[in-house]
Amino acid sequence: MFQWQTGHSVGSACPFGLCRPLQVYCDVSLKDFSMVYPAGGAPNAAVRIEPERLAALVNAQWVDVAAQSVGVDVGVPG
Repeated sequence: MFQWQTGHSVGSACPFGLCRPLQVYCDVSLKDFSMVYPAGGAPNAAVRIEPERLAALVNAQWVDVAAQSVGVDVGVPG
């Protein structure tokens, strides 16, 4: 299912070259780094890119995953 949706195998999915339109999300914590290394479409490939450039190229939506998950019940017994 994953490869059918993205065109990439698990472990090599990158936000570029998707086989169908998918919304891409970038966590705001990426902005803490001058460069990030998302997968490059193969299990042994990565791309060096600035977070802002990455988001712009793939029209990503910035999200704060940690803030949005506070108080969310994930079903893990405590």
